[in-house]
Amino acid sequence: MKEIIRWCEKLAPPSCAMEGDNIGLIVGEPKKCTGAVVALDVTAEALSAAEQNGCNLLVVHHSPIYQPIKRIDTAEPRGKLLARAIKSGIAIYVMHTNLDFAPNGLNQHVAQMLGLKNIRAVSAPDKVSYRIGVLPADIPARDFARRIKERLSIKSARLCGTGKIKTVAVCTGSGADLLSHAVLHGADALVTGDVRHHHAMECRALGAVLIDAGHHGTEQTMVGLVCGFLKKMMVKSGKRTTIVPLYIAEPFENV
Repeated sequence: MKEIIRWCEKLAPPSCAMEGDNIGLIVGEPKKCTGAVVALDVTAEALSAAEQNGCNLLVVHHSPIYQPIKRIDTAEPRGKLLARAIKSGIAIYVMHTNLDFAPNGLNQHVAQMLGLKNIRAVSAPDKVSYRIGVLPADIPARDFARRIKERLSIKSARLCGTGKIKTVAVCTGSGADLLSHAVLHGADALVTGDVRHHHAMECRALGAVLIDAGHHGTEQTMVGLVCGFLKKMMVKSGKRTTIVPLYIAEPFENV
């Protein structure tokens, strides 16, 4: 397990994380790894996948423990999941903002998936590092939103703004607060998730384009990114460990 963790930290160095982010091995101990499940969140489905595949490590993006907790109440959902993981001997390793911001991390990965070229890292306050890249040619904002749906395999995206765009900023998860920063650094549009009303009003005032592809929609690709990297490292090392990708369905549905 120490080697799997070392590989995870090669992809997403802990030093890239925002201050106070609860990353790393948060449940269990680094004993011999029998396999790893990679998922966005710690869920009953993820634990079942680990149990069914004989894996004793769960690698996730979102920590089930973020704020300090005083007790583990097994009658409530989070406590039940943590107790099950401990009882089943499943360690939980978290790659959060360190994976988002790393040089070859999630922001870079999604920017490449969307077809951006000449991608550069842009630093913002609080150690945030998002990406800005250029499309091969100008494209209408609505067409680019449709491309995002296709490339990220999501059912819907929200679009604010019109016109053609060429230079695009990407911040997976919740990055709408970066809109003015991105525009200042040359972006015509920002792709992110968790966009709120005041972000849309700011977008209109700036004459920019804002595309909300969802928190889940922009981050679910971490499963393929992490699995692909771990498998590549196994090939290089000559070692073999079961790596199971688990894509969990978008929790929201359009009605």
